[in-house]
Amino acid sequence: MERFTGVRPLTRQPRAPHEILRDYPTYTIPEAALILAMSRRTLQRWVSDRPYFAVAGDDQPQRLLSFKDLAQFYFLKFLRTHAHLNDEQARLVLDSAREATHTEYPLLDEHIRAWRHHVIWIKDKRVEELFRPKGQFLFHETVSMFASRVDRDKRGLALRIYPWRLWKEGDVRRPVQIDPMILSGRPVITGTRIPLLSVAARTKSGEKIADIAKDYGISQQRVTQSLRHLEIGLRKAA
Repeated sequence: MERFTGVRPLTRQPRAPHEILRDYPTYTIPEAALILAMSRRTLQRWVSDRPYFAVAGDDQPQRLLSFKDLAQFYFLKFLRTHAHLNDEQARLVLDSAREATHTEYPLLDEHIRAWRHHVIWIKDKRVEELFRPKGQFLFHETVSMFASRVDRDKRGLALRIYPWRLWKEGDVRRPVQIDPMILSGRPVITGTRIPLLSVAARTKSGEKIADIAKDYGISQQRVTQSLRHLEIGLRKAA
């Protein structure tokens, strides 16, 4: 990781037997910024300077994020980008979602939905609008844009996310996967256990994408798309 981010990996406290992987703080801010393809400084502000919420590793010398922290920040970033919310509006949505769900990670609640400029909560045939800019109207039919970016279990808990910096509405591509059960939640090429940073290291050393794809038994397109996300992440996280 140091080779790509310029940050030395942090020695983490061992996970206790009772700790669930989704809850275990393991990501540094530079790592998370790289994964989410966002500015390291912005994420630092969201975590420490003017925090949106207290992350799982908030009590450690250097704040660390859990998978659930990472996923919630991804949703916040998603809302900021695709629902066009500014910082104060995003905080308002988060506060409203907390009141509606009574959870520490309300934006991961399966009943939260986003549609254009609207963020709503739907449960037991009840619809509550969490945010609506002045002059906008809530349509009865809603589409969850974020749903294509996350997989859930039968209880509605987020299992894995698919950050994709070039995502646009209707885009079904999922080149990169983050799953706490696979390689401790490090980014891999979706559907595999191939570490994205290992692929990047091979290309950096001069190997051709065609040869890498052949070695792993996947298409060149999958390698190229995953590297594209990482390249954007490196630029944004700088």
